[in-house]
Amino acid sequence: MVRFSTLLERAETATRSSKRVQLVEALDWVELVRDVAAMANAGGGVIVVAGTEFDEESLHDRLERYVEPEFDALELRELNRADGPATALVVDGVVGGPLVFSEEGRGLDGVVFPRGAVFFRHGAKSEPARGEDVRDFIRHQLDDIREQWLRNIRAVMHAPGGAEIAVVETAERDEEGRPRLIRLTTDPSAPLYGQIDPDLSHPYRQKEVITEVNKRLDGAREVNAFDVLSVRRVHEITEETRPEFVHVPKFGSPQYSDAFVDWLVERDRHDPEFFARAKARYIATRPRSRRGSQAETERP
Repeated sequence: MVRFSTLLERAETATRSSKRVQLVEALDWVELVRDVAAMANAGGGVIVVAGTEFDEESLHDRLERYVEPEFDALELRELNRADGPATALVVDGVVGGPLVFSEEGRGLDGVVFPRGAVFFRHGAKSEPARGEDVRDFIRHQLDDIREQWLRNIRAVMHAPGGAEIAVVETAERDEEGRPRLIRLTTDPSAPLYGQIDPDLSHPYRQKEVITEVNKRLDGAREVNAFDVLSVRRVHEITEETRPEFVHVPKFGSPQYSDAFVDWLVERDRHDPEFFARAKARYIATRPRSRRGSQAETERP
């Protein structure tokens, strides 16, 4: 396992790009989107951009435009390299399915990636997927699922004395085979408990949240992907903390509810600086050094 702290140390001294560390010599936003997507699909890594005045908002806007599903699992760190200060983009590995380009990307030198393409890291380059990339990606996802199963099994084995295990019988399934109705007894006369369909309770992707919020703000101001990201990070809005706002499918991007849209609009009405304050707080509290508060997340 490679820790991000180790990758940041490599990035600080690297003189050339590698599979896990990409050195950006001249910033081309579309090429950067390509490298972020390829790095995420390959399990994560670090991208180094010269200087410390990096426009994170522009990157998130372009990821929103070019990449599906929604991806914002990256953080910024400052590096002190021999050739001067730099910004390190710490890119986490994508979970569920690979990132796909939703439209063609054209950079300074022409087409960087076509619509529908999937890129991975091949050595020091970000290139279209090969068969072995897809096989490795699926294998890693299956390994993660098996690990989750084992954790669940261990939880059962270490259950406290007196605990009971209930077997849930599926009474009805949807077209994809997922339980829709369950009963907690074999008694056929027992009441059925319905599973809430997340596509109904949380119908919005982030792009649709932004569209709906802007529609309801009625031109008073316009929010973008970075505004919503800042609010989520500052107010710690996750599936664990606010399940009524966010649902994260096992294989897909986060989905958001009408309640989340209502909350965003209501907060803006009470405080017209709500989004601007959230953005300023997020930028101010963002980790600025690879030392001290740095996460020790492990990736393969």
